[in-house]
Amino acid sequence: MKTLLEVPIKKATELPQRKLRILIYGEPGVGKTTLLSTLPKPTLVIDFEAGADIRLRGEEDLYIAEVSSREDLKKLLSSISQYPVKFESIAFDGFSIFIDRLLKDIVEKRKKAGKLKGDNPGFYEWGLLSAYAREIVLGLLKTDAHVVFTALSKTKVDAETGEVKEIRPDLPKSVRRTLRAVMDLEGYLVDHEGVRKIVFQSKKGIAEVKDRSGKLSVEPANFKVILEKVNG
Repeated sequence: MKTLLEVPIKKATELPQRKLRILIYGEPGVGKTTLLSTLPKPTLVIDFEAGADIRLRGEEDLYIAEVSSREDLKKLLSSISQYPVKFESIAFDGFSIFIDRLLKDIVEKRKKAGKLKGDNPGFYEWGLLSAYAREIVLGLLKTDAHVVFTALSKTKVDAETGEVKEIRPDLPKSVRRTLRAVMDLEGYLVDHEGVRKIVFQSKKGIAEVKDRSGKLSVEPANFKVILEKVNG
């Protein structure tokens, strides 16, 4: 293979398929955790909400790691490669709740250290949260697996008309920016009359979505179907 300044150059037709990075968000109870059972297995679910053990109990080739802090997560990320099972997929379930708890922990520690008055985070606290979130996201992306984050949704409604103006992941702006920069897919999970779908193309631009493949629109809530469509 010819190189330019020692950097390999590959033809687009020679590029292998790689594992995808996906963010799925939606309202509580819409089925985000259950959706993870359709990921390529073996699958590791990082559970912060402490609900995956109930929803995913009995699933073959599915492993659950319960974390309660950033320290737990750092230990997990540093030891995943040593686990005897090679995971095809790794999912962080409840990422928005984790980020909310992380910010509260940062504020409490800063208050105890006498560096912050009151409960409102300042520029430094927001910056620290952003750095921690980036550390977590990049740590997961280093694994040779499909990486999925689930988050709650946040809806902005016009106060006068009641019209929905915006639907996005319930995450701080800096954290959303970090995720959007590296995600291949960002989808909004909805349940319409008992049928779950994932929106990857928002016609009115209301929902914050992303599809680097350009092959998705409104898809069945099934990762197997979605991955086959993206890679097909």
